[in-house]
Amino acid sequence: MNVARLVSCVSTCLALTLFTNLSHAQQPTPNPVAAACGSARANYNVNRGAATIDLAPPPPGQALVYIIETMPDYPFVTKKVNIGLDGSWLGATDAMTHMSFAVDPGPHHLCAVYQGHATSMDEEGQTLLLHLDVQAGHVYYIRYHAMFLKDSPGIAFFENIDADEGLYLLQRTDPATSTLKK
Repeated sequence: MNVARLVSCVSTCLALTLFTNLSHAQQPTPNPVAAACGSARANYNVNRGAATIDLAPPPPGQALVYIIETMPDYPFVTKKVNIGLDGSWLGATDAMTHMSFAVDPGPHHLCAVYQGHATSMDEEGQTLLLHLDVQAGHVYYIRYHAMFLKDSPGIAFFENIDADEGLYLLQRTDPATSTLKK
């Protein structure tokens, strides 16, 4: 009788283990690009504002995030970059411009998608993702920069920068105002 009970317990444990492993295997892998950027491609017009710096504090209970694009303004090269957060597009920047937005505290997923067609930049280089853990009352400065070098792959990157560098770059860039093209 004890052997039958032991076999029954072992069989039950094996069945539960197999069922648990199968149920985990059937869950789809989350798509980090969709979580940060959203599923639809957006196309924006970007206008430069007056080169003034409005250093307002973050709204109560929120944080303020600046995205500062430091790509040089070369002729005949697209520098437009769409910016998304938590699956929704926020707008776009262009060469030597910046944008800002308020966010609630907690984890967020930031996205930048280069809108040009640089032959040296593959799809991985065109889309950047950054995980942000945001605290209320803080200001975050994030630099977007891309480089295109002759005979080598292009590269783009996000960089968290401190307030000193952030304020310096805000002084060197213009505010970007973007509107969604229809």
